[in-house]
Amino acid sequence: MIRAVVAFALLVAVAAAAVSQGAVVQEFGFQIKDVRTDGGYTLVFNSSSFDQAGGVPDPLTQDLIRLPRGAAVRPAFVDRRYYCDLKKLVDLVRSTHPNAPHFNALIDRTLLGRKVPPRNTKDVVAMCRFAHIGGGTVLVDARPYVPLPFPAHFEMFWAKPSRAAVGTFAIVGSADDTDPVVAQNPAIRDTHPLLAVDLFDDPTPDGLYGYRISLPVGPIAGINISFAEVHATTTGLTLTKNVSKCVERRGGKCVRKKSRKASVFWFTRPSCPASGRLSFQAFYAYAKSPSQTKTIELPCPRFGRGL
Repeated sequence: MIRAVVAFALLVAVAAAAVSQGAVVQEFGFQIKDVRTDGGYTLVFNSSSFDQAGGVPDPLTQDLIRLPRGAAVRPAFVDRRYYCDLKKLVDLVRSTHPNAPHFNALIDRTLLGRKVPPRNTKDVVAMCRFAHIGGGTVLVDARPYVPLPFPAHFEMFWAKPSRAAVGTFAIVGSADDTDPVVAQNPAIRDTHPLLAVDLFDDPTPDGLYGYRISLPVGPIAGINISFAEVHATTTGLTLTKNVSKCVERRGGKCVRKKSRKASVFWFTRPSCPASGRLSFQAFYAYAKSPSQTKTIELPCPRFGRGL
């Protein structure tokens, strides 16, 4: 009897250890680089997530990022002519190149060409070429369905805004089929999920933040996953327009103008606080664990004047 009780106790202990979770550690960061005289810049986002006990991280129920006040989409870019219908692009690539490997590279090759506002809104490739705003890589943790994390690529596009959003990034993901885990699992290798990242105008009372970004959470293809690492680079969009400047006046009227071409970047520049540092904030909510709020600060870049 004692032996049976001891055996049962050991079984319970082993089972508890197998399902136990530690605290989820979340880290994120931003970098602003390639600042141009026309006001344009590149935004780099990095994040990591892992369970301290080495187990499967508690699933996220919310993943929000807040951007510094003043960074906002210019009205000129809220235009259907500049939106990519990503599902149509993916369907086109799949039908044109059935079962082709290296799907992310295939998307990139499809988009090769001059990046200009399309004249024909029915030209899916031209629309998405102009609307391509960046991409990156992720390390996907799909345990226990897949024994090891595996790498994947993604591409981002400016898309028709979701309801109540001021803007939406459409994302297509593809697992890296050079990885052994992916190569041996057709269900992962041949799945290219489409995700949406929505931007909302939601300023905070303290005046530090303006836009709120809602990152996708929940199952993908029916499986709860977490992103152990995310590395994203957003180059954004630029329009070229003619700007006139008066170079001669007579009697209070402009009698001669000079025109020049100027670049218009899709986002306005964030406002630099008196501290001289821009603040970014992240909020994470979980199915069972306590929520987390984290902030980071960057020195204000010397943005170009632009338009």
